Amino acid sequence: MAERGHALIVGASSGIGFRLAERLLEDHAVSVIARRSERLQPLCERGATAFPADVTVLDSIPKLVADVVAANGPLTALIYCAGMQRLKPMRTMSVKDVEQLYTLNLMAPTVFGAQFASRRVSAEAAVFCAVSSIAAERPEAGIVTYAASKAGLSTLVSGLAREIGPRRAVGVAPGWIDTEMTQSFSHLYDDAFRERLAKNSPAGPATVESVVDTILFLLSPAARSITGQIVRVDGGAAI
Repeated sequence: MAERGHALIVGASSGIGFRLAERLLEDHAVSVIARRSERLQPLCERGATAFPADVTVLDSIPKLVADVVAANGPLTALIYCAGMQRLKPMRTMSVKDVEQLYTLNLMAPTVFGAQFASRRVSAEAAVFCAVSSIAAERPEAGIVTYAASKAGLSTLVSGLAREIGPRRAVGVAPGWIDTEMTQSFSHLYDDAFRERLAKNSPAGPATVESVVDTILFLLSPAARSITGQIVRVDGGAAI
């Protein structure tokens, strides 16, 4: 990526997206999108440009991207960090549950990817990066719909990479990490779970910082020959 590029982060209100914005603000113009506008204020105080929006309103995305480009110029990176999880057996998944998961986890990034593919939106050396999950490769009971949506996201990355060259499309697939989303399921991800994860992770459990480090590498010129790939970031837990 060129010095002082323009990075758009979708889902920047917490977790990976928020920390990534903090890191990119050191040498990029950064545009941030999230539904919870108050969560973006600390980033704005450091120089980010906020675009509060609900990206599940799919028809609004083309204009939203156009506004981002008008404000800060063509993108050199678009990182899709937004996502949600439902921990439910398939027999209890409602139509609304399925629709919400697929809209945020797969349909919205697909629309963003379509916008990114335009030369009016992204620079020639730009990078599209999506946050997937190891669940895409290792679905488990209770997260089947979530895993399927993330598998679709991984396929989006590999297919997009074939269409948009020399622009690149990449992704990261974190294992379990301690974020606001996973903390909401503390009855499942308890101390015993954390202990098992630590024992099963040869390099130690993944963290928000380790995922952000990987994304920053993938956005950098050092990764210029990497496209269409999803990099697993799980401390070796899935080996």
